[in-house]
Amino acid sequence: MAIVTVVGSSGMTVQVTVEGARMQTLASSYAKQILDATTSGNLTSVDLVNGSNAGPSSANSVIQGVVTTGGAFSMQGKYSNLVIGAQGAPYLSPEEATPVAPLNLPVAVDATGVVTDNLSILAGNTAGVSFYAGNYNGTFVSTMGNNLFHADDRTGNWTIATGDGNDTIVAGNGVNNIRAGEGENLITLGAGANFVASEGQDTITGVENASDTVTLLGGNSIVTLQSNSAVVDAALVGSRISVGINSTVFGGTGSTVDFTGNSGTIVGAIGDTISAAGDLSVYHGCDQSISVSGALKFISGTGNTSINAGLGTIWGANDLHATVDTNGLALFTANQPNTTGSQYIDASSSKGTLEAWTGAGNNTVIGTSGSDHFVFGTQFENSNGDSFATVTGGDGAANSFGVLAGHNGGDITITDFGSAAGNMFFMYNYKPADADQAVKDLLATATVTGGNTTLQLDNNMKVTFLGVTDLKASNIVIS
Repeated sequence: MAIVTVVGSSGMTVQVTVEGARMQTLASSYAKQILDATTSGNLTSVDLVNGSNAGPSSANSVIQGVVTTGGAFSMQGKYSNLVIGAQGAPYLSPEEATPVAPLNLPVAVDATGVVTDNLSILAGNTAGVSFYAGNYNGTFVSTMGNNLFHADDRTGNWTIATGDGNDTIVAGNGVNNIRAGEGENLITLGAGANFVASEGQDTITGVENASDTVTLLGGNSIVTLQSNSAVVDAALVGSRISVGINSTVFGGTGSTVDFTGNSGTIVGAIGDTISAAGDLSVYHGCDQSISVSGALKFISGTGNTSINAGLGTIWGANDLHATVDTNGLALFTANQPNTTGSQYIDASSSKGTLEAWTGAGNNTVIGTSGSDHFVFGTQFENSNGDSFATVTGGDGAANSFGVLAGHNGGDITITDFGSAAGNMFFMYNYKPADADQAVKDLLATATVTGGNTTLQLDNNMKVTFLGVTDLKASNIVIS
């Protein structure tokens, strides 16, 4: 703990006990402002009494109210500053001040009647301070105790910082910069722009017609925001987060995130459980569980991931192991830059269909029971190389498997080509002069070994059909 000494009234000082570098910096800044005003002869300081306290008719621009006892105080008129703490000895210097016990009596201040452009408050009270703001801008710093800051339905821009107590902050309708300490804080945001840094285990609630940015540092919080919100989940333990339309969540480790609007974005989450009522874009996540009623864009995700969506587009990245269940089409492209590692897509439980474009590296793709489409060895910008893919089409509707002209080399295995009637192998954009002859030439490359058939394609690609020994021209289209 440290003591910050503030010039008070009647020749006495006010001592504010602080914990931590952040609080000491804020309190010291306040003390310097008052000391500078004293040095220049621009300070009027008034001991407040329980009950009503009218502001003095001073010409000075710095008018400070001083509270060193417990009780209920009301302020009206002209004030620029308020300090709450323990009464100390006459001012010598911060280094020479003799410490006294912190103020330990509840203090309530009704400052709704203050007439000012800006009110700066510094409080250090182990029993806590309840402060009611008016329609003006201000700074509220309370270094200890369980505090209440209340500006509901008020206008003004506020910077609010509290210590490690269990604080209640009801912000007004302005620009609010809030940093609560490591307690269990209850923070209610107003309309306007709100910026919150949450160090504790907080409950944070927003309203519509606001722009809220919340940074979670402590975790185990409950965050309920509305439209146009941003949450930076920087904690190492999870929180419960709900945001409205056009909102973005950054980061997260083991959090539960609910997007309640028709669009949203989440970036860089690890181990989160994510749900969305509408469309959702998911970037650079790992080990996620995702449930989206609308369309999903899944970009550069990795790790063990579960995807349930109305529609889904999956841009794969190295070491992605995803189970996919869509009601409509799921599109998979193994195309993120410099992606040459392993990717695994299992859509076998999907109620929709799958279109998969394999790329460089090792790809394992399991299709749906619907009519799926597989394209092998695709050339993607900044991610080229041989394609080694194992593909299962499913035993329901007929599937199509094949390549486009200009494909990469590689080794492709189709595990169940014979399991569904009508399965087809295609080679598109070749434009042969004689398509039937091109099919015959391809079949002439076939080798049958161990009950499997392997075709040798152009560009040094082999395709093996497991369990197939009688591949027919009717199974192949070259166009």
